[in-house]
Amino acid sequence: MQKNERLEEEFGLEDEEQALRDYALVVDLLNANYSLIADELFKLGEFKQGLAIDMGTGLGSLAIEVAKRYPHMEVIGIDISQKAIGLAGQKAKQAEIRNVEFQLADIHEMPFEDNSCDLVVSHGAMHHLRDISRAFNSIYRILKPGACAYLTDLRRDAPPEVVKGIEDNLPASQARAFINSIKASYIPQELEEILTRLNIKNFAVSAQKFSRETIIKNIKKLRESPMRSIDSTKLSQTVVINKA
Repeated sequence: MQKNERLEEEFGLEDEEQALRDYALVVDLLNANYSLIADELFKLGEFKQGLAIDMGTGLGSLAIEVAKRYPHMEVIGIDISQKAIGLAGQKAKQAEIRNVEFQLADIHEMPFEDNSCDLVVSHGAMHHLRDISRAFNSIYRILKPGACAYLTDLRRDAPPEVVKGIEDNLPASQARAFINSIKASYIPQELEEILTRLNIKNFAVSAQKFSRETIIKNIKKLRESPMRSIDSTKLSQTVVINKA
């Protein structure tokens, strides 16, 4: 499958409010993913304190899950949508999560000091970036020595039967957005080539997998998920960057 150009809007819609409503529905369907990703971070470090950034936070689901698990960290979710940031803030307030906040910011020019962040996370943002090389440089710049980034996204070479299984579970507009996102995403080799060209060291690109411990922690959510019969890990890949 040939890669499409970056998606101009999250759901290809001019109406941002409608796009966010559609996005919220997809978030609900794939809700277990955010908990799985947040629990998988324990393999990368203890993260007892410091600053964590969630890039392209959308409605804040991943940022909130990270904040729950690491209550002594400051967690900041950034997004280019003011409406999304507002909704994410409301969601965190309702959940009474006090160590998370949301800011309007561009991933390509993140407003954080060099060597200031202990953790950078992202789920589903890479295929939306207008200049992924610039974004990777921005990530590497803000990471402290010894810190890491854990980024997950769709992959364009996902098995067709898995893609179809997800598509069939979504209403028409969300299904179109999902297929467009698959077409706009990268294959692992492309990401490896970009990171190598940028001379970023100590990175790994791999199929998304979750440890046994993470699966056990989330077994109830997985059993209740409307997507439980689909192996969504085959849809996704993970980029881990460790800054020396």
